[in-house]
Amino acid sequence: MRRSGWLLGLFVSLATSHHVFARDSDTPAQAQNAAAVGQAMIAGRAVSCKDIRGVAVTTMQVANLGDVGRAGIINRVPIIAIDPDIIRRLPDKLQLFFYQHECAHHVLGHWFQMSLNMETDADCWAIRYGRDNGVFSRDDVMSFAPFLAKSGGSPFGHLPGPARAKQLLKCFDTE
Repeated sequence: MRRSGWLLGLFVSLATSHHVFARDSDTPAQAQNAAAVGQAMIAGRAVSCKDIRGVAVTTMQVANLGDVGRAGIINRVPIIAIDPDIIRRLPDKLQLFFYQHECAHHVLGHWFQMSLNMETDADCWAIRYGRDNGVFSRDDVMSFAPFLAKSGGSPFGHLPGPARAKQLLKCFDTE
């Protein structure tokens, strides 16, 4: 029920949502350019995501989301919702990790075939994507631990913070 409630909230907020995530230092022209090419700005970087079908994922800001981000599908349109108030309090690399984690749900097709491991799979995909594209170093991944430490996990399969931090390092260190 909790997941469907946030989707309804997203649907209602579509008309007023901004699809670009700009830092205070970004100019309106930079934000406009990111939107023009189907990208979002996360931690000052232009990012984009395509789902398992190759369809561009729409990224939007949703206040009071209750989490850093969520992935979903609305009217067959893949979306990533990011809470701007929560994400801006995190270090840049962790912001990028959370964006890539939500993107991973789309890339891995979790909306078409659910699994018990989909949260851990999304974590590993995000870490490996960042590693393989020169975004995350092992030290970056280690620096996530204090921010994850108080998390109790989730009923959807997110590991509790300390276990999640260890799992992220394991993902970084393996193929």
